[in-house]
Amino acid sequence: MSQRFYCPEPSTGGRYRLDADESKHLVRVSRHGVGDLVEVFDGRGFATIARVVEAGKTAVLEAEGPPLPDRPAEVFVEIGAAVPKGDRFDWLVEKAVELGVARVVPLTTARSVVDPRGSKLDRLRRAIVEASKQSGRSRLMELGAPEGLSEFLGRLGGVRLLADPTGAAPDAWPTIRAGDSVRLVVGPEGGLTDEETALARDLGWTAVRLASPILRVETAAVAGAAAILARVQPVH
Repeated sequence: MSQRFYCPEPSTGGRYRLDADESKHLVRVSRHGVGDLVEVFDGRGFATIARVVEAGKTAVLEAEGPPLPDRPAEVFVEIGAAVPKGDRFDWLVEKAVELGVARVVPLTTARSVVDPRGSKLDRLRRAIVEASKQSGRSRLMELGAPEGLSEFLGRLGGVRLLADPTGAAPDAWPTIRAGDSVRLVVGPEGGLTDEETALARDLGWTAVRLASPILRVETAAVAGAAAILARVQPVH
């Protein structure tokens, strides 16, 4: 499989000009030269095989052949998760990309310990690109702006799930069908407050149990996304 490079700018005459970081990675890190075949993608679902035609400080690729197929997940999965300390949210984001999650939103809750802003969000966006390159995904996962829990809960529509150790067992989850929009809330270490859980239930969210043990934030988010995708039923 050819290596993949990210170019969000549209082509000019079938040629793609990589930015400085991607050019450096292609030429200095991956040791590609003129004539090599690689894959280029735009983060919006388009990808194609391309040949390196310039390999200097700015690398230029020329498309060869038709666009490669885009393979989006069967459902639109959005995860709203409290942000734990350290780099654990980075891991959550990376694995969410690999699973095909469409959107991740950092949440602020009553017991939150981290309020991600500025440089942390920039780092997470770079992590999304790198995970997309590695996983073969051509459509970048969206990183939403940080939201308060009540704001996130108040957006209605679709299948809405609240990770809760006392929630419904997997066989009692709502039906999830191909084409659905599914949102999952994962609270902070220490869990949501009783008032936050009550608000979610009042707004029509379904509390669901992801596992018997208590899961860490990043584990719960990834386990929840995997469980959602595994339960998708075809539309008859």
